[in-house]
Amino acid sequence: MILLDTSFLIDLLRQRKNAINKAVELVNRDKLATTYVNIYELLIGVYSKKDANYGEMLKTIENLTEKIDILALEKDSTIKSAKIGGELMLKGQIIGDTDNMIAGIALSNGINLIVTRDKEHFERIKGIKVESY
Repeated sequence: MILLDTSFLIDLLRQRKNAINKAVELVNRDKLATTYVNIYELLIGVYSKKDANYGEMLKTIENLTEKIDILALEKDSTIKSAKIGGELMLKGQIIGDTDNMIAGIALSNGINLIVTRDKEHFERIKGIKVESY
């Protein structure tokens, strides 16, 4: 399974050619997933827009995400996320709580590949491979 990060989902929603081409490649390789943390990040983007058509934007996100598995933050992934965050903090390489949680959820579900435009954060995490597009 391959985990799609928020930056990739945003680029798909914006119909960026490089993301669409990568999505076609990924669908042919393996099953795709994202996390509820990524959905949270997408929704912050929606609700931070003034005078936006929220209904239309939410429907677009729903249409995209109904095609992939959405993984939740559960007990094991919470512990894994905290471990990632703590280890990075000790190294002075803080990446932020949401990225810690995304990686923790991925690793707890046996996923070690994340597709993102923001490679530098996830490359710091042991056990995670990162692909960009």
